[in-house]
Formats: sequence, C-alpha cells, structure tokens
Amino acid sequence: MSARSRMRVAPKRELIMRRIIPFLIVFTLLSFRSVQSQSARSVWDGVYTEGQAARGQTVFTAFCASCHSASEFNGDPFLGAWDASTALDLFSTMQTKMPMDNPGSLKPEEYVDVVAYFFRGNAFPAGKDELTTDREQLKLIRIERKKS
Repeated sequence: MSARSRMRVAPKRELIMRRIIPFLIVFTLLSFRSVQSQSARSVWDGVYTEGQAARGQTVFTAFCASCHSASEFNGDPFLGAWDASTALDLFSTMQTKMPMDNPGSLKPEEYVDVVAYFFRGNAFPAGKDELTTDREQLKLIRIERKKS
C-alpha cells in the first residue's frame, strides 16, 4: 500500500473511530450502572411476594414449627443474626441445616418461600416478583436492619 493510499484510509478510520468511541463510552457507563443497581438490592426493595410468604408460612408450620417458634425469626433475634448477610447466606444455611432431623429434604422453592415468610415477619415490604432460588440473584440481596 502506498503512502498516498494510506493517507486516504486514515481519515476514514478516524471518522469511524470518532463515531464509535462515544457509543462505546455511553454503553460502558450504562452497563456499569445496570450492574451497580443489581448489586444494590436489599430486603427493603420488595424482593418477595405476599403469596410466596403465605406459602412459606405453610411450609414453616408443617416442617419447622415443631422445633422453632416464628418469633425466633422476627425482630432482634433474626436481625441480630442476619444483619449484613445476604439472602443466599440465609437460604444456604437453611438448606444445609434444616429441618434438623433431615437437612436438605425440602425443595429449594420451599426453602426460599420460608425465607420470604421471615422477610414478611420482619416487615420488609413485599414486591411484585417472587424471591428466586437462583443463587447468584440471592447473593445480591442484602439483609439489613434499616433501609440504606
């Protein structure tokens, strides 16, 4: 390629880069903001539904109430143990340790419904979407005493 033809190509490349770079910057900033908002979820953001908490209450009554009182999972006893943890921490602990006589015997959906029941018992607001069993999503939900 001669020096003259390279000179003709360079302005085209420069023009293309001038158009692409702003787009890439905006795209990167929007992507970062989206990831940041996903990781900023808390129990105060309506992360479960009222129907899910009701199912969780049924599961709790059937499988947990013979050993536990619902009051163990409300207010200071619950928040003292779980404040600054994630929904995944709570879900995983329940799944690996409960019921005490048969750990892991419930379906993942039943464990997450009980988590929703605990959230309702602590006056965390219900939302329009159910709490999921997806571990990556549960990891993003912070349990916190006060809304930040």
